[in-house]
Amino acid sequence: MRSARSSLLVRLLVWYLLPTLVLFGLFGWLALREAERGLEQSLGQRLIGIAHAAATQIRPDVVQFLSPGDDGSRTAQRLRHKLKQLQQRTRVARILVLDPQLRSRADTRDNVKIGDRYYQAEADRAELRRLFQHGGEVSSVLFAGADNQLYKTGYAPVLDRTKAVAAVSVEGSAEYFSVLASLRRALLLAGAGVALLVMLVSVIVARRITRPLRTLAGEAARIGAGDLQRPIEATSHDEVGLLARTMNEMRQGLFERDTQMQMMLSGIAHEVRNPLGGIELFSGLLRDDLAGDPEKLEHVARIERELGHLKRVVGDFLDFARRPPPSLTRVDLSLLLDEIAELMTADASARGVRLVCVNAPTWAGADAEQLRRALINLVRNAIQATARDVNAQVVLRCGPGPRGETVFCEVADRGGGITPEAQQQIFKPFFTTREQGTGLGLAFVKKIVEQHDGALELTSEPGQGSTFRVTLRAAQKAE
Repeated sequence: MRSARSSLLVRLLVWYLLPTLVLFGLFGWLALREAERGLEQSLGQRLIGIAHAAATQIRPDVVQFLSPGDDGSRTAQRLRHKLKQLQQRTRVARILVLDPQLRSRADTRDNVKIGDRYYQAEADRAELRRLFQHGGEVSSVLFAGADNQLYKTGYAPVLDRTKAVAAVSVEGSAEYFSVLASLRRALLLAGAGVALLVMLVSVIVARRITRPLRTLAGEAARIGAGDLQRPIEATSHDEVGLLARTMNEMRQGLFERDTQMQMMLSGIAHEVRNPLGGIELFSGLLRDDLAGDPEKLEHVARIERELGHLKRVVGDFLDFARRPPPSLTRVDLSLLLDEIAELMTADASARGVRLVCVNAPTWAGADAEQLRRALINLVRNAIQATARDVNAQVVLRCGPGPRGETVFCEVADRGGGITPEAQQQIFKPFFTTREQGTGLGLAFVKKIVEQHDGALELTSEPGQGSTFRVTLRAAQKAE
């Protein structure tokens, strides 16, 4: 059941957590992307506006007049000073003027000379080509500067009438990306919080679902063990409650059919037992009448053997049909095995088998009478399975379990063992490996052990013998 509960919890986490994380991640990605796009577009428009303002203050003939080597001229100095003033007012990173060959004509950086190549503009060659051909205003994509910070450039033409003779380039720092980084961290933290919340809700929901399911699983196991009298309580009105009510109806139907079957088996057994008693009586009278005829007495003996077999069959049917719930008391298993050994000594001696008890005081919670009948069945089977031999013996053993919470009884023989194929069927009703077996003895033993909440185990190897172990709950020694 634990694996089922874990599977249900995993499913709820998958159904709730993964879609939530995917949707939240998609929302965050779209939000960041739209914020980046909007802020980048806003920065580009601002830089274009500054570039346009600078271009309107620059005379096209001045730009065309300047040439390499004129850096110290008054015209160049005035133009650079004007650009630096605009840079300080607008707080941009750089302002420069470049010609169609992408060479500098003026720059706010002191180390740039007139005629120097502006290699950064190579990345914006397509935009600048449109600017010089059509006189439009353009902006660049984001690029990393020498300080590893992101920058963007806005371009505006310096027009001589309708012809663009130069372009003003304004670089601005994309400082807003630090804000987006904070937004990204906030979204990640929010996503982690949502994931933990969904996981907590999933665990709570899974427990609320699996708790009644575990209860129903226990009830199903109880019904499977044969306890059909106690009803199943439906504690809710949802689907789990519907399942509980349906299982209760199933339990009631099984109980009614089981009761009918027991009554039928008991009735058949009683109907058969009555004529068997008459046959047994008349066979005894016949034995007395034929006391002087050994040949006919052999026929009578065969009739009596068959009658004994039929009586055992009827007894097994009655035992299997009558399955009252066990009345648990403290039972000393060592004394119980000693009693069984003493009771079965005559049967064992008749087959040349010795019964050996290896016991220590061991206390179990059990119905002494039902457990005695179950162990007698095991001992009888062990005696019949043991071949006649000088060392033929059946061992009866009891003791505490490995943790002290359980105790065990063992019945071990040195017979021919049980094949693996037969081991899979041996506890099923009406399965037998003997010619005159009913196939109900071991099924009866298993029922008794299961009604004690115990376990019946078989260990067997062909040619090495078999061991039946009954495990029961331990009980404290009575004062």
